[in-house]
Amino acid sequence: MTRSLFISVHDFRSLRKASVHFIAAEMARRGPTAFLSIGLSSLSLRRGDTRASLADRANQVETVDGVECYLWRMKWHPFNMRRAVLAPVERGMFWLYRQMLPAIARKWIRRADTVFIESGMAPIFISDVRKLNPSARIIYLMSDDLEVVGCADTIKNDFVRNFDMIDTVRMPSRYLLERLPHARSAVFAPHGIDRGIAEKNYPNPYTPGRISCVSIGSMLFDRTFFQIAAQIRPDIDFHIIGAGHAADGLDAPNIIIHPEMAFERTLSYLQHASFGVAPYRDANTPRYLLDTSLKLRQFALFGIPAVCPDFALNDTAGRYGYRPGDAQSIGRAIDAALQSSDVIELDAHSWPEIVQRILTPEAYPDTRV
Repeated sequence: MTRSLFISVHDFRSLRKASVHFIAAEMARRGPTAFLSIGLSSLSLRRGDTRASLADRANQVETVDGVECYLWRMKWHPFNMRRAVLAPVERGMFWLYRQMLPAIARKWIRRADTVFIESGMAPIFISDVRKLNPSARIIYLMSDDLEVVGCADTIKNDFVRNFDMIDTVRMPSRYLLERLPHARSAVFAPHGIDRGIAEKNYPNPYTPGRISCVSIGSMLFDRTFFQIAAQIRPDIDFHIIGAGHAADGLDAPNIIIHPEMAFERTLSYLQHASFGVAPYRDANTPRYLLDTSLKLRQFALFGIPAVCPDFALNDTAGRYGYRPGDAQSIGRAIDAALQSSDVIELDAHSWPEIVQRILTPEAYPDTRV
């Protein structure tokens, strides 16, 4: 039996699901598991924090699906000040934040056999975990490159300085290797999938007689795709789920904007869509996104074509590319998706198999980098 702790800017109870949620759920089946969600404050709520619906449940322990959850909320939290002259202030804010770590978090760290620290803000606690529990195994879940997601220099510097305190670095894409100080502790374990979700029948949520497509999530959301696509294809309903403020101002009769919804509710939209849209913004998008995009994997799981920017094609069957901002290429990609005869299959392990690879990489030659 393993006692686990997850430290992340996600919350286990959030409607939106990322890879850390599936890993935590699997660890909860293996032993006592806790989930510490950090970085919630009045500041983050004003900026549209996706955990806003959980704010009134902050600063208390709640057990959900066998996982002890604690959302740490303060009036402020440290952030990227983006100016070299303010670097000492930024470092001081992060140091003070670490000193204020709640007692329940310290308790969970001390009792844990394994501590999962997810990329983002959580790496600032690597040295604290090692100090409070020298024998704990630290697993770094490298969901993103810290530079790409705009982390503060303090976080990036702490990550490099404390990197050798980490026992295992889990990378969902080998492209992330170039962003590590070295590869000695790195293992490759791609995102898993629950194939059972695609084997069920869900009610059709779309308007009968209309062609409908779906986009889910807000990461690198390019609103211009829908501004163009909705105009050139008025015969298609474009459903946008959980894009948050990124979709503000999109206004067309055939654009239907949905608030964030439980992962289980999105499955109906996936199963019955004519195609999916992964509207990634062209912002020097990193190569690892080609491997880690959960939305593209979900489209493939349900066997529906995907319309995405050219840089996300990755020679994968069932993906049809366009040039961001180019109406002609967007129209061609939509036409190709609707006419697609490709056999779309997803080659992926289940989440329990992926977790086992993370925990015992030495038993799986394909985890080597």
